[in-house]
Amino acid sequence: MRVLLAALILLTGCTGVKSSRRLKPEVQGPPEAWAGVARIAVLPPDNWTTDIGVEYITWYRAVIHELLREKGYDVAPLVDVNRFFRQNKFTVAGEVGIYNVSELAKRFNVDAILYWAVTSDAPRMMFSLEKADGTLLWCTGEVALGLSHVAPVGGRFNAYDGGMALALGEILRHMPGRRP
Repeated sequence: MRVLLAALILLTGCTGVKSSRRLKPEVQGPPEAWAGVARIAVLPPDNWTTDIGVEYITWYRAVIHELLREKGYDVAPLVDVNRFFRQNKFTVAGEVGIYNVSELAKRFNVDAILYWAVTSDAPRMMFSLEKADGTLLWCTGEVALGLSHVAPVGGRFNAYDGGMALALGEILRHMPGRRP
């Protein structure tokens, strides 16, 4: 069954949809939709590259946590999300799609779930924040990481990888901060 689910996720990726979730371009919910959103769970990304390893994905999620904290949000601990993925024997992030957002929010004791993806085209990133009731609060659409997002950093890993933290900060800068 798990193999069939993974095959369906991969097939979806091969047909042009780069994420297990369809992301609408540049959506921002009205201020009243954000009411009550204080705690967010950051899921692992749908990683459609061969260049970015798990060790970097974990670091990016930690960077995202700090950026969300700067915006006034509390975040579910990475270890809780990782444990959930391990308990469910998920091998790719898209497998979490068998759960709806309200089930995930309840499981992580959060008000919203942050889904994201990294694609191999240049690379590109996309983010989607959904409230526990399914309301789409914020979505970036697909963002190409151009020179405005990436600072070249030397190292043994992919050249794009060095600028990902800067890109995360630039992209998440546009997400509204927590409202009292």
